[in-house]
Amino acid sequence: MFELRRTLRGCAATHALADGALTPIPGGLSNLAWRLDAGDRTWFVRRGHADAARLGVDRRSECKMLHAVSAAGLAPDVLVCEPSAGLLVTRFIEGAPWQAADVALEANLRRVAESLRRLHELPIPAGIRVVDYARQARHLVAGLSPPTGAAAILRSRATAAFARIGARGFASTLCHNDLHHLNLLDDGARLWLVDWEYGGRGNPLLDVAGFLALHELGPRPTAVFLEAYGRLQPADLASLDDARWVFDYVQWLWYLSRFPDPAGEGGWYAGRLAQRLLRCNN
Repeated sequence: MFELRRTLRGCAATHALADGALTPIPGGLSNLAWRLDAGDRTWFVRRGHADAARLGVDRRSECKMLHAVSAAGLAPDVLVCEPSAGLLVTRFIEGAPWQAADVALEANLRRVAESLRRLHELPIPAGIRVVDYARQARHLVAGLSPPTGAAAILRSRATAAFARIGARGFASTLCHNDLHHLNLLDDGARLWLVDWEYGGRGNPLLDVAGFLALHELGPRPTAVFLEAYGRLQPADLASLDDARWVFDYVQWLWYLSRFPDPAGEGGWYAGRLAQRLLRCNN
């Protein structure tokens, strides 16, 4: 915490906040976060993971993304985003993250879908990185042991699925790429999308598929979501199963890279993803 206060003190925009009350926010897999109370204002403060680049994070692009989506009212206002210091300070949202059960409510599915549609219709600012799931998969695979057995089977299936999705030729949009329910904050009046470190310019189908895959949504909630989203054509739906599968595949590779111990919590989840990927013989 001393190091964080020193970082805050060294930045002109946050110098006056450095002696505020810091309360750790639990739950992050890669980053450290705090609530900062200073005077009559409350801020969210994050220190990024030192190994973020290896896991596919581009802090400079993230900052540009945050300014764009906060200006559109999709994310909290940004006070400071300083990649060199690994520092992010935004307005603190007085609201709780959703639980998995909240996602299943039809009204909430529509709220997320509408937010995602707004995101995908925003202009793309200069300096936003391209998020290519196939390239990210290759990057993560390169840091792992050579695939054998089930891993080799999954890699082969992924190559075919990525090729089919690429053949559809979706136009790039701004994408969040990690719409887990814990990244959705509800203040009672508005839904806020947070944790944009994997955001970028990419395939909107994979952004939609990511939300569906992360929450294992079945046919009925999927239909509700897609109706509210309203940007997919009937022909696009044939690619949605592939998109859900490759999202899980990249998730699986990320967990293997981040949590190599199969006995740990992250390793357990990687094993669960592998089983799901093998069951879905796409």
